[in-house]
Amino acid sequence: MRKTSEAFIHSFSGTWGDDLACVDLRTEDCEHTILPASLGVAKRSKLEFARYYRQLKGVVTESEMTMDDYMANVKERRIVALSSLTAMSPVGPYSNQYVWFLTFTEDGKQISDITEFLDSKSATELLTKLRDSGVLKGH
Repeated sequence: MRKTSEAFIHSFSGTWGDDLACVDLRTEDCEHTILPASLGVAKRSKLEFARYYRQLKGVVTESEMTMDDYMANVKERRIVALSSLTAMSPVGPYSNQYVWFLTFTEDGKQISDITEFLDSKSATELLTKLRDSGVLKGH
Protein backbone atom coordinates (compact mmCIF):
# COMPACT_ATOMS: atom_id res chain seq x y z
CA MET A 1 0.00 0.00 0.00
CA ARG A 2 2.84 2.39 0.77
CA LYS A 3 4.39 1.95 -2.67
CA THR A 4 1.03 2.47 -4.40
CA SER A 5 0.25 5.50 -2.20
CA GLU A 6 3.57 7.10 -3.06
CA ALA A 7 3.10 6.39 -6.77
CA PHE A 8 -0.41 7.86 -6.69
CA ILE A 9 0.58 11.04 -4.86
CA HIS A 10 3.72 11.58 -6.93
CA SER A 11 1.72 11.05 -10.14
CA PHE A 12 0.39 14.59 -9.66
CA SER A 13 3.92 15.94 -10.26
CA GLY A 14 4.75 17.37 -13.68
CA THR A 15 2.10 18.68 -16.08
CA TRP A 16 -1.40 17.59 -15.13
CA GLY A 17 -3.18 15.65 -17.85
CA ASP A 18 0.04 14.47 -19.55
CA ASP A 19 0.29 11.22 -17.63
CA LEU A 20 -2.71 9.23 -16.43
CA ALA A 21 -0.86 7.22 -13.76
CA CYS A 22 -3.18 8.75 -11.14
CA VAL A 23 -6.03 7.10 -13.07
CA ASP A 24 -4.28 3.84 -13.93
CA LEU A 25 -3.71 3.02 -10.25
CA ARG A 26 -7.49 2.86 -9.65
CA THR A 27 -9.81 -0.12 -9.90
CA GLU A 28 -12.51 0.11 -12.56
CA ASP A 29 -15.17 0.81 -9.91
CA CYS A 30 -13.09 3.31 -7.91
CA GLU A 31 -14.96 6.42 -6.81
CA HIS A 32 -13.24 9.74 -6.06
CA THR A 33 -14.83 12.12 -3.56
CA ILE A 34 -13.51 15.67 -3.12
CA LEU A 35 -14.10 17.44 0.19
CA PRO A 36 -15.11 19.75 1.74
CA ALA A 37 -18.65 19.22 0.53
CA SER A 38 -19.07 23.02 0.37
CA LEU A 39 -17.08 22.92 -2.89
CA GLY A 40 -20.03 21.16 -4.50
CA VAL A 41 -17.88 18.69 -6.45
CA ALA A 42 -19.79 15.55 -7.42
CA LYS A 43 -18.28 12.13 -6.76
CA ARG A 44 -16.42 10.92 -9.88
CA SER A 45 -15.94 7.44 -11.27
CA LYS A 46 -12.58 6.40 -12.70
CA LEU A 47 -13.74 7.33 -16.21
CA GLU A 48 -15.21 10.67 -15.10
CA PHE A 49 -12.00 11.59 -13.30
CA ALA A 50 -9.92 10.65 -16.35
CA ARG A 51 -12.02 12.97 -18.54
CA TYR A 52 -11.76 15.79 -16.00
CA TYR A 53 -8.01 15.33 -15.54
CA ARG A 54 -7.35 15.42 -19.30
CA GLN A 55 -9.13 18.80 -19.44
CA LEU A 56 -6.53 20.19 -17.05
CA LYS A 57 -3.69 19.53 -19.50
CA GLY A 58 -1.48 22.60 -19.52
CA VAL A 59 -3.41 24.28 -16.70
CA VAL A 60 -1.24 22.99 -13.85
CA THR A 61 2.42 22.67 -14.85
CA GLU A 62 5.80 22.27 -13.19
CA SER A 63 4.01 20.70 -10.25
CA GLU A 64 5.67 18.86 -7.43
CA MET A 65 3.50 16.82 -5.10
CA THR A 66 5.20 15.50 -2.00
CA MET A 67 3.91 13.09 0.62
CA ASP A 68 4.46 14.77 3.98
CA ASP A 69 2.90 12.18 6.29
CA TYR A 70 1.50 8.67 6.01
CA MET A 71 -0.48 6.34 8.26
CA ALA A 72 -1.71 2.88 7.31
CA ASN A 73 -4.22 0.40 8.63
CA VAL A 74 -3.06 -2.77 6.90
CA LYS A 75 -5.91 -4.89 8.23
CA GLU A 76 -8.53 -2.56 6.70
CA ARG A 77 -6.38 -1.83 3.60
CA ARG A 78 -6.68 1.92 4.17
CA ILE A 79 -4.24 4.78 4.45
CA VAL A 80 -4.32 8.45 5.31
CA ALA A 81 -1.67 10.67 3.77
CA LEU A 82 -0.90 14.38 3.93
CA SER A 83 0.60 15.89 0.80
CA SER A 84 1.57 19.32 -0.46
CA LEU A 85 1.73 20.71 -3.97
CA THR A 86 3.63 23.57 -5.56
CA ALA A 87 2.99 24.32 -9.23
CA MET A 88 2.63 26.90 -11.95
CA SER A 89 -0.51 27.85 -13.86
CA PRO A 90 -1.32 30.32 -16.64
CA VAL A 91 -2.35 32.78 -13.91
CA GLY A 92 0.70 32.36 -11.66
CA PRO A 93 2.04 30.07 -8.94
CA TYR A 94 -0.26 27.64 -7.18
CA SER A 95 0.14 25.70 -3.96
CA ASN A 96 -2.20 23.50 -1.98
CA GLN A 97 -2.34 20.88 0.74
CA TYR A 98 -4.26 17.63 0.58
CA VAL A 99 -5.34 14.88 2.94
CA TRP A 100 -5.98 11.59 1.15
CA PHE A 101 -8.05 8.69 2.46
CA LEU A 102 -7.30 5.73 0.18
CA THR A 103 -8.74 2.20 0.25
CA PHE A 104 -6.89 -0.59 -1.56
CA THR A 105 -7.41 -3.95 -3.18
CA GLU A 106 -6.26 -6.98 -1.19
CA ASP A 107 -2.83 -6.98 -2.80
CA GLY A 108 -2.41 -3.23 -2.20
CA LYS A 109 -1.59 -2.53 -5.84
CA GLN A 110 -4.75 -0.66 -6.81
CA ILE A 111 -6.90 1.99 -5.16
CA SER A 112 -10.58 1.12 -4.82
CA ASP A 113 -11.82 4.33 -3.16
CA ILE A 114 -10.45 7.87 -2.85
CA THR A 115 -11.50 10.70 -0.59
CA GLU A 116 -9.49 13.87 -1.17
CA PHE A 117 -9.71 16.79 1.24
CA LEU A 118 -8.05 19.94 -0.06
CA ASP A 119 -7.47 23.55 0.90
CA SER A 120 -10.68 24.88 -0.60
CA LYS A 121 -9.59 28.52 -0.40
CA SER A 122 -6.50 27.93 -2.56
CA ALA A 123 -8.40 25.77 -5.05
CA THR A 124 -11.30 28.24 -5.35
CA GLU A 125 -8.95 31.19 -5.83
CA LEU A 126 -7.11 29.37 -8.63
CA LEU A 127 -10.32 28.28 -10.38
CA THR A 128 -11.72 31.82 -10.18
CA LYS A 129 -8.56 33.31 -11.72
CA LEU A 130 -8.52 30.64 -14.45
CA ARG A 131 -12.20 31.23 -15.30
CA ASP A 132 -11.81 35.03 -15.25
CA SER A 133 -8.82 34.79 -17.59
CA GLY A 134 -10.74 32.54 -20.00
CA VAL A 135 -8.42 29.56 -19.51
CA LEU A 136 -11.16 27.39 -17.99
CA LYS A 137 -14.74 27.28 -19.11
CA GLY A 138 -17.43 25.24 -17.38
CA HIS A 139 -15.42 24.14 -14.33
